[in-house]
Amino acid sequence: MPRLVDHHERRRSIIETTWRLIADQGIENASMRDIARECGYAAPGVLAHYFPSKDALLLASYELICERTNERIAKHTARKRGLSALRSLCLEIIPADPLTVVEAKVAVSFWQRAQTEDALRAVGREALLHWRRLIMDFLTQAGHDGECAPLVDPDAVADELLNIMMGLHVTSMLDPDAVTGSRQRHLVERALARLGRKES
Repeated sequence: MPRLVDHHERRRSIIETTWRLIADQGIENASMRDIARECGYAAPGVLAHYFPSKDALLLASYELICERTNERIAKHTARKRGLSALRSLCLEIIPADPLTVVEAKVAVSFWQRAQTEDALRAVGREALLHWRRLIMDFLTQAGHDGECAPLVDPDAVADELLNIMMGLHVTSMLDPDAVTGSRQRHLVERALARLGRKES
Protein backbone atom coordinates (compact mmCIF):
# COMPACT_ATOMS: atom_id res chain seq x y z
CA MET A 1 0.00 0.00 0.00
CA PRO A 2 2.73 2.57 0.81
CA ARG A 3 4.26 2.02 -2.66
CA LEU A 4 0.89 2.77 -4.28
CA VAL A 5 0.56 5.99 -2.31
CA ASP A 6 4.11 6.96 -3.30
CA HIS A 7 3.35 6.23 -6.95
CA HIS A 8 0.24 8.42 -6.79
CA GLU A 9 2.14 11.25 -5.11
CA ARG A 10 4.93 11.09 -7.68
CA ARG A 11 2.41 11.22 -10.53
CA ARG A 12 0.75 14.24 -8.98
CA SER A 13 4.12 15.95 -8.44
CA ILE A 14 5.06 15.38 -12.09
CA ILE A 15 1.71 16.78 -13.21
CA GLU A 16 2.05 19.88 -11.05
CA THR A 17 5.56 20.46 -12.40
CA THR A 18 4.12 20.14 -15.90
CA TRP A 19 1.53 22.81 -15.04
CA ARG A 20 4.24 25.24 -13.97
CA LEU A 21 6.26 24.70 -17.12
CA ILE A 22 3.23 25.05 -19.38
CA ALA A 23 2.20 28.23 -17.56
CA ASP A 24 5.72 29.65 -17.97
CA GLN A 25 6.73 28.34 -21.41
CA GLY A 26 3.59 27.23 -23.22
CA ILE A 27 2.38 23.73 -23.92
CA GLU A 28 4.51 23.14 -27.03
CA ASN A 29 7.72 24.32 -25.36
CA ALA A 30 7.35 22.14 -22.25
CA SER A 31 9.40 19.12 -23.32
CA MET A 32 9.63 15.83 -21.46
CA ARG A 33 13.32 16.56 -20.89
CA ASP A 34 12.45 19.91 -19.28
CA ILE A 35 9.75 18.30 -17.15
CA ALA A 36 12.11 15.52 -16.02
CA ARG A 37 14.82 18.04 -15.13
CA GLU A 38 12.38 20.16 -13.11
CA CYS A 39 11.26 17.01 -11.29
CA GLY A 40 14.88 16.22 -10.40
CA TYR A 41 15.33 13.30 -12.79
CA ALA A 42 18.51 12.99 -14.86
CA ALA A 43 16.76 11.63 -17.94
CA PRO A 44 13.23 11.91 -19.34
CA GLY A 45 12.94 8.11 -19.58
CA VAL A 46 12.15 8.01 -15.87
CA LEU A 47 8.82 9.71 -16.62
CA ALA A 48 7.79 6.69 -18.71
CA HIS A 49 7.28 4.75 -15.46
CA TYR A 50 4.37 7.09 -14.78
CA PHE A 51 3.30 8.34 -18.21
CA PRO A 52 4.03 6.42 -21.44
CA SER A 53 4.10 9.58 -23.57
CA LYS A 54 3.85 13.34 -23.46
CA ASP A 55 0.27 13.10 -24.70
CA ALA A 56 -0.59 10.82 -21.77
CA LEU A 57 1.02 13.28 -19.35
CA LEU A 58 -0.85 16.21 -20.88
CA LEU A 59 -4.16 14.36 -20.70
CA ALA A 60 -3.57 13.47 -17.04
CA SER A 61 -2.64 17.09 -16.34
CA TYR A 62 -5.87 18.39 -17.85
CA GLU A 63 -7.90 15.76 -16.00
CA LEU A 64 -6.33 16.76 -12.69
CA ILE A 65 -7.07 20.45 -13.24
CA CYS A 66 -10.76 19.60 -13.80
CA GLU A 67 -10.73 17.22 -10.84
CA ARG A 68 -9.24 19.81 -8.49
CA THR A 69 -11.71 22.44 -9.66
CA ASN A 70 -14.59 20.04 -9.00
CA GLU A 71 -13.20 19.21 -5.55
CA ARG A 72 -13.12 22.91 -4.66
CA ILE A 73 -16.63 23.43 -6.00
CA ALA A 74 -17.94 20.49 -3.96
CA LYS A 75 -16.20 21.80 -0.83
CA HIS A 76 -17.41 25.38 -1.15
CA THR A 77 -20.98 24.59 -2.22
CA ALA A 78 -21.54 22.03 0.52
CA ARG A 79 -24.38 23.08 2.85
CA LYS A 80 -25.31 25.88 0.41
CA ARG A 81 -28.06 26.14 -2.16
CA GLY A 82 -29.53 28.53 -4.69
CA LEU A 83 -27.69 31.75 -5.49
CA SER A 84 -25.23 31.28 -2.64
CA ALA A 85 -24.10 27.94 -4.06
CA LEU A 86 -24.07 29.36 -7.58
CA ARG A 87 -21.83 32.22 -6.47
CA SER A 88 -19.39 29.79 -4.85
CA LEU A 89 -19.30 27.67 -8.00
CA CYS A 90 -18.51 30.67 -10.22
CA LEU A 91 -15.80 31.95 -7.90
CA GLU A 92 -14.03 28.58 -7.95
CA ILE A 93 -13.98 28.43 -11.76
CA ILE A 94 -12.82 31.95 -12.68
CA PRO A 95 -9.04 32.59 -12.55
CA ALA A 96 -9.17 35.18 -9.78
CA ASP A 97 -6.37 34.03 -7.44
CA PRO A 98 -2.79 32.75 -7.92
CA LEU A 99 -3.74 29.06 -7.98
CA THR A 100 -6.58 29.41 -10.47
CA VAL A 101 -4.49 31.77 -12.63
CA VAL A 102 -1.92 29.00 -13.13
CA GLU A 103 -4.67 26.48 -13.80
CA ALA A 104 -6.28 28.84 -16.31
CA LYS A 105 -3.01 29.38 -18.19
CA VAL A 106 -2.67 25.61 -18.51
CA ALA A 107 -6.34 25.09 -19.40
CA VAL A 108 -6.25 27.72 -22.16
CA SER A 109 -3.20 25.95 -23.62
CA PHE A 110 -5.12 22.67 -23.60
CA TRP A 111 -8.12 24.23 -25.32
CA GLN A 112 -6.00 24.92 -28.38
CA ARG A 113 -4.90 21.29 -28.60
CA ALA A 114 -8.43 20.09 -27.86
CA GLN A 115 -9.51 21.36 -31.25
CA THR A 116 -7.78 18.37 -32.83
CA GLU A 117 -7.42 15.89 -29.95
CA ASP A 118 -10.57 14.01 -29.04
CA ALA A 119 -9.35 12.88 -25.61
CA LEU A 120 -8.64 16.42 -24.44
CA ARG A 121 -11.88 17.70 -25.91
CA ALA A 122 -13.82 14.98 -24.08
CA VAL A 123 -12.30 15.98 -20.73
CA GLY A 124 -13.16 19.64 -21.28
CA ARG A 125 -16.65 18.86 -22.50
CA GLU A 126 -17.38 16.65 -19.48
CA ALA A 127 -16.23 19.42 -17.13
CA LEU A 128 -18.52 21.93 -18.84
CA LEU A 129 -21.47 19.52 -18.72
CA HIS A 130 -20.87 18.86 -15.03
CA TRP A 131 -20.75 22.58 -14.22
CA ARG A 132 -23.83 23.18 -16.33
CA ARG A 133 -25.79 20.52 -14.42
CA LEU A 134 -24.78 22.12 -11.13
CA ILE A 135 -25.76 25.58 -12.38
CA MET A 136 -29.16 24.29 -13.48
CA ASP A 137 -29.72 22.66 -10.08
CA PHE A 138 -28.77 25.85 -8.22
CA LEU A 139 -31.01 27.94 -10.47
CA THR A 140 -33.92 25.60 -9.73
CA GLN A 141 -33.23 25.96 -6.01
CA ALA A 142 -33.05 29.75 -6.29
CA GLY A 143 -36.43 29.85 -8.02
CA HIS A 144 -37.98 27.49 -5.49
CA ASP A 145 -36.64 29.57 -2.59
CA GLY A 146 -37.89 32.82 -4.12
CA GLU A 147 -34.41 34.27 -4.64
CA CYS A 148 -35.20 35.06 -8.26
CA ALA A 149 -38.25 35.25 -10.48
CA PRO A 150 -39.18 32.11 -12.42
CA LEU A 151 -36.77 31.82 -15.33
CA VAL A 152 -38.34 31.60 -18.76
CA ASP A 153 -35.15 30.11 -20.23
CA PRO A 154 -32.87 28.68 -17.52
CA ASP A 155 -30.77 26.96 -20.20
CA ALA A 156 -29.84 30.36 -21.62
CA VAL A 157 -28.94 31.63 -18.15
CA ALA A 158 -26.70 28.62 -17.55
CA ASP A 159 -25.04 29.07 -20.94
CA GLU A 160 -24.51 32.78 -20.27
CA LEU A 161 -22.82 32.12 -16.94
CA LEU A 162 -20.58 29.44 -18.43
CA ASN A 163 -19.56 31.70 -21.28
CA ILE A 164 -18.83 34.56 -18.88
CA MET A 165 -16.52 32.28 -16.88
CA MET A 166 -14.80 30.77 -19.91
CA GLY A 167 -14.46 34.21 -21.48
CA LEU A 168 -12.76 35.48 -18.33
CA HIS A 169 -10.17 32.73 -18.69
CA VAL A 170 -9.22 34.11 -22.08
CA THR A 171 -9.45 37.86 -21.39
CA SER A 172 -7.57 37.57 -18.09
CA MET A 173 -4.71 35.84 -19.93
CA LEU A 174 -4.64 38.50 -22.66
CA ASP A 175 -4.93 41.54 -20.37
CA PRO A 176 -4.24 40.54 -16.75
CA ASP A 177 -3.72 44.15 -15.64
CA ALA A 178 -7.29 45.06 -16.65
CA VAL A 179 -9.08 41.77 -16.00
CA THR A 180 -7.89 41.35 -12.43
CA GLY A 181 -9.29 38.95 -9.87
CA SER A 182 -11.38 41.70 -8.28
CA ARG A 183 -12.72 42.72 -11.69
CA GLN A 184 -13.70 39.15 -12.45
CA ARG A 185 -15.49 38.78 -9.13
CA HIS A 186 -17.32 42.05 -9.80
CA LEU A 187 -18.53 40.79 -13.19
CA VAL A 188 -19.77 37.54 -11.64
CA GLU A 189 -21.62 39.49 -8.96
CA ARG A 190 -23.27 41.66 -11.64
CA ALA A 191 -24.50 38.58 -13.47
CA LEU A 192 -25.89 37.07 -10.28
CA ALA A 193 -27.48 40.37 -9.25
CA ARG A 194 -29.43 40.39 -12.50
CA LEU A 195 -30.80 36.99 -11.60
CA GLY A 196 -31.97 38.32 -8.26
CA ARG A 197 -34.02 41.03 -9.99
CA LYS A 198 -35.37 39.41 -13.11
CA GLU A 199 -34.81 36.85 -15.80
CA SER A 200 -31.60 37.45 -17.78
